Amino acid sequence: MMKKTLLTVAVAGAFAAPAIVLAQSTGNVTIYGRVNMSFDRYSATGATAGAAADVQARNRVYDNGSRLGFRGAEDLGNGLQGIFQIESGFNGDASAGGVAASTGTLGTRQTFVGLKGKDWGEVRLGRQEVFWINGKLDAVYLGMQSNGFFNSMWAVQGITAAGATGNGVMSAAPARTDNTVSYIAPTFNNLTFKAQYATPIGESTPAGSGVKQSLTALDLTYDNGPWYGLATWVKNSDVALAWDGSTQITAAGNTIDAWRLGLGYTFPTKTMLSLMYEKVKNHTGNGAGLAANVTNPDRDRRNMILTAIHTMGNSRLFATYGTGSDVNGAVAGGAGTGAKQWGLGASYSFSKRSHLYGYYVKIDNGANANYQFISFNGGAAGSTNATPATALGADPTAYGVGISHHF
Repeated sequence: MMKKTLLTVAVAGAFAAPAIVLAQSTGNVTIYGRVNMSFDRYSATGATAGAAADVQARNRVYDNGSRLGFRGAEDLGNGLQGIFQIESGFNGDASAGGVAASTGTLGTRQTFVGLKGKDWGEVRLGRQEVFWINGKLDAVYLGMQSNGFFNSMWAVQGITAAGATGNGVMSAAPARTDNTVSYIAPTFNNLTFKAQYATPIGESTPAGSGVKQSLTALDLTYDNGPWYGLATWVKNSDVALAWDGSTQITAAGNTIDAWRLGLGYTFPTKTMLSLMYEKVKNHTGNGAGLAANVTNPDRDRRNMILTAIHTMGNSRLFATYGTGSDVNGAVAGGAGTGAKQWGLGASYSFSKRSHLYGYYVKIDNGANANYQFISFNGGAAGSTNATPATALGADPTAYGVGISHHF
């Protein structure tokens, strides 16, 4: 029986081999990814409702945006290339424990196909990052530290905070977005321009609704030696908002507008300082369908983060401080819906691919805010990789160590 099985496998392999060779000969395919895991101590105490709403301290084994991807390019002649990327997230701590927007199925992260020309730039179609990646200003976030080191307060994923009777709730600026068309212009005088258009869920609006959700984004970056700058703007139209009672059927006239400015400078001492500032605005056109707690059609929040990174050989030191303002236009003036965050960290690179790191991070929430560290873990309450929701006023704190391996 064993010999028959081995013979079957050998014959199947012999027939499959030419197809594999053919597939690889038509282009250059790279397999890449990272596994980033940490062990930390987490708590969220000081809740406005009292100790019964606190998250008591517990140990966690925590996935920090692990992923697996395939990308490649084929030379089509005359300076033209066909390009593609398929990237999927996975939860290395409990892969079966939860499915989120960035995990669970194939192509959950940036996934696209397109054309690239030497003189005119490139066009991509697929699920892509919108108002998300900040280039060199994401130096901490891109796999060198835990996801908790930065969080949604300063809009890695946008602005989301809860509050009593809707006080302070805002819908986030878009992040990684479905159904996106992107144009990236060639770099000119150290400037790179990108324009994007998307219909995130507009394609699936139910019959009888006039809602036609669409998104437009513009991005300009400057990269010249020690200086790095960015300016980004995005508008999401006919979108359901978290605070106005709208749904996909009734979201006509609702908008999310956001813009962001960032500037970084690397000193000869290999110390990089960067400052980012953004504003996110929600507008509801939902009219009579407004929830009872809505008294103003517009809400906005401003966010700022200052980051310092110092490199010493294979070691790096990190420090960050960020603020999120109270929500303007919310019930009762949005009092107590702001937050502050502090973070300290260090990493050591054994090689270009393997890193050891440690961190301490804390969020100081206002009495009507419940910001949480960014998490790709997902999962419903009770699953093995879900972090409990933070109660209003509770202050999340985490400290731990982690290992990140890139391949």
